[in-house]
Amino acid sequence: MRLALALLACPAVAAAADPVATVTLLEGSAGLIRGVTRYALAEGVRLQHGDIVEIGDKGLAEIEFGGGTALGLGAGTRILAVALAGGGSVGGDFYALHGLLKLSGVKAGTHFRLATPILTLQPGQGTAVVVVGGGEGSVFIESGDARLSNPSPPVRLKGGDFYTRKGAQKGAVAPRPSQAFIAALPRLFLDPLPSRLARFKERQVEPRQIAEASYAEVEAWLKAPPEVRRPMVSRFKARASDPAFRSALVSNLKFHPEWDPVLYPEKYESKGSATKPASASQGAPVPARPAGKP
Repeated sequence: MRLALALLACPAVAAAADPVATVTLLEGSAGLIRGVTRYALAEGVRLQHGDIVEIGDKGLAEIEFGGGTALGLGAGTRILAVALAGGGSVGGDFYALHGLLKLSGVKAGTHFRLATPILTLQPGQGTAVVVVGGGEGSVFIESGDARLSNPSPPVRLKGGDFYTRKGAQKGAVAPRPSQAFIAALPRLFLDPLPSRLARFKERQVEPRQIAEASYAEVEAWLKAPPEVRRPMVSRFKARASDPAFRSALVSNLKFHPEWDPVLYPEKYESKGSATKPASASQGAPVPARPAGKP
């Protein structure tokens, strides 16, 4: 996952050559953050590497990849398209801060990886439903099979398995999903996801630009686990020149100390690494940690 997340260190990564991820269904409000700019999401928009999609509290969306593979996003879902497959391939790496997600129609040999703060799902084939939030994550394998690479050691799941994990506790596998899990799902997730991709194959929709993203609009991403938030420094560095954005960065520096060299470059000029502040509370960059550990 770390290699894929490193793509975000470059804020202007080009989109894949093919339309590999198209928003084909949208109900309610949803936003898109591309680069440092906020857009209104719309049906027909083709996603790019690094796009952040955020579904409103009463919204839902579907992203189709071709070949019958689709990703459903329920209300409140916040997801980052870390890297999308190109060259006619289907798949990609995604990171979801929280939300409701259904990945369906995955074929054997297709690469998909969905990371969250609680677990990382790598479906082998079939359909899986994920609910994550509030320090808890659940996965139901509707059909096919999947592998959870985080937590460690990896867990293999088959059709019908229901996995739950709270915080750092050990996860548990049950033979069927809980009633609470089912009740949380949108109606769209209770049936096969509809295919609407044919409507947009010959029509590309550009998202409507709204404004440059404010600190509040990307705060959750700037405070995400280190392997997610650190690449955001390069991406949003230009926004530090905005007084309001900079003020918020300073006020919240303890949550993202890697911004210290951007905010106070004079502390790091011609001094060498030996003279950098010693503690994270003073704004020092946090030492690198293994991927998947906050």
